[in-house]
Amino acid sequence: MVRGAPTMESPEGGLAARKKERTRQQLAEAAAELFYERGYAATTVDDIVAAVDVSPRTFFRYFPTKEDLVVALGATSLDLFLDALRSRPLDEPLQDAVAAAIEQSLAPGWEDTTRVRSFLTLLRETSALRARWLEEAYGKRDLMAEVIAERTGTDPSDLRNLLIAGAITLTINTALQVWADQDTEPNVSPFVYRGLMELAIPLLPN
Repeated sequence: MVRGAPTMESPEGGLAARKKERTRQQLAEAAAELFYERGYAATTVDDIVAAVDVSPRTFFRYFPTKEDLVVALGATSLDLFLDALRSRPLDEPLQDAVAAAIEQSLAPGWEDTTRVRSFLTLLRETSALRARWLEEAYGKRDLMAEVIAERTGTDPSDLRNLLIAGAITLTINTALQVWADQDTEPNVSPFVYRGLMELAIPLLPN
């Protein structure tokens, strides 16, 4: 082995992975800022890469299309939810685990409600983004079914696990849109909890 050559587990390899993730995050944050200021249609890939000082080629390595970037921004909360649910104690009732995971995942990034509402409106009003978001949500449903199966010791493809995961995904997405359409309640949590009580909770073992 060449001295100093990076390996999969070397500090250099870890540094490269962190640098890639940082670039991806910078692109997403720059895009979110520009979408908020100018609107989705008026913001070009060239605008986004100029804000981060990278090339269009670099952008397309991370995001094949502009739609993929927006969907990645929106998927963050679902990813946080899955991570939070996976970290809950296995002996905790699933109802309690889901509620705690939602509370944990909704905490980061929801201080600026104007921007969050603007983003949710963008998803709803842009047909290309709606289609990609539905595709993304479908994939998250399968991942959620896997996390639920880990907790219940069952098969991820079991119909009940898929129904539970689908109900939770639908509840979160619907509650966020209902919250975005009103301006009297700044906190999104009550909408998500009410949605869970109406749809998802009856499916969850206690």
